[in-house]
Amino acid sequence: CLRHEPQIARPPIMLGNSSTMSTAVICFVAGAMFLFVSFSSSNNLALSSVVRSSRVQQPHFVACNGRGRAARHLDFRVRASQEEFSQMNRRNMMIGVASSAIGTAVAPASMAKGVKGFQQHKDTGDRYEFLYPFGWEEIYVKGTDILYKDIIEPLETASVTVIETEKKSITEYGDIQDVTGSLAEKVLTPPGQAVKMLSAKEKQDGGKTYYQFEFTAKNNRYTRHSLVSAAINNGKYYIFVTSANERRWNIMGDRLKKVADSFKLV
Repeated sequence: CLRHEPQIARPPIMLGNSSTMSTAVICFVAGAMFLFVSFSSSNNLALSSVVRSSRVQQPHFVACNGRGRAARHLDFRVRASQEEFSQMNRRNMMIGVASSAIGTAVAPASMAKGVKGFQQHKDTGDRYEFLYPFGWEEIYVKGTDILYKDIIEPLETASVTVIETEKKSITEYGDIQDVTGSLAEKVLTPPGQAVKMLSAKEKQDGGKTYYQFEFTAKNNRYTRHSLVSAAINNGKYYIFVTSANERRWNIMGDRLKKVADSFKLV
């Protein structure tokens, strides 16, 4: 059985004149663009928030050469800096260290001419220079005039301490055995560590006398192997120390000997 359903008449769609239609199209396009821009902006803000939250907030170290401070005295202990290195967070050691030389003329580190794998530090204010292995970073440790260290191995360092003195030459402090033994045991090593003197010699260079010596200092965690060069010039007592862990001495020994021999008062 077929049933006939009547057709309902629909009113015709009135498009209106061309002006009205153009206005409607423009409003539609403008609305669509507004929604697109709003959506894109919200996505960009969300993405920026994710990127910012994913960044590691790293502390920032500012290196300082320590100039302008009051005169240092012989109660300085290099050992304090060595202990600080072993306890510092390894991540912090990977951070680039900015360099600042306030109030003095310190030449920026440069590649050492004719010495592959080393850079040169030259202080034109305190008038000394030395080489250090390429890749070591400068950091500030209280009591030192300058200190460079390896970014991975905390005991691999090179530092200079400058102390005011009335002496004209290091020989005025005593003979080489007494002076070097006293420096190794009482100034450059923390109490309670076993110090072993390995060698000591006197060096003449440019009219200046240097006491150079080698020693180890052992505690219950490691043995620190050090090379030292000490001299006096223009009322200043210079103590240069470069060190490494004894377990790496077969790797670093020859390089650090070159570093120690490079220390020079200019």
